[in-house]
Amino acid sequence: MDLFHSRYKKAILMVLILGMGILMFPMHAAAESDILKNFSFDDCDPFEARALIMAVNGKKAQLVAAEQIIYVVDLSIGDQHLITELTDADGNRMDFGAFKQGQWVYVQGFKHIEGGVVALLVQQIDPPARKKPVVRKISKESRRYKIIKRRSSGITN
Repeated sequence: MDLFHSRYKKAILMVLILGMGILMFPMHAAAESDILKNFSFDDCDPFEARALIMAVNGKKAQLVAAEQIIYVVDLSIGDQHLITELTDADGNRMDFGAFKQGQWVYVQGFKHIEGGVVALLVQQIDPPARKKPVVRKISKESRRYKIIKRRSSGITN
């Protein structure tokens, strides 16, 4: 009877392990979503932005930048073939896997009416230079200098 129980336990254990393995196996999603299946240029507005990449989804070929989902596509629409061009700062082709969170990109494409952007170009760019604040000196001959001087001289401690 012990032999029967041990085989029975092994079989249940194997089924559980197999079931857990199937559940843990990564699901591969298609690169195109439902938005791209009913894509029409008539429903879209042009989109252009320089933005920081907030997230990268390699399985769905999507970027999140400028608070938009950027779809990297390779699809045929009627007689047109739409391919997203991926380039570095010098204009050389790059792979989608080279894009990382925190990089700056220039995105050009079409904003879909249901949300998201179908990209024609995604180019890695250098981060914008920080602007220094403008400091203006007030000359002693200016009217503003005289007003400030008058106000400060009227204040007594």
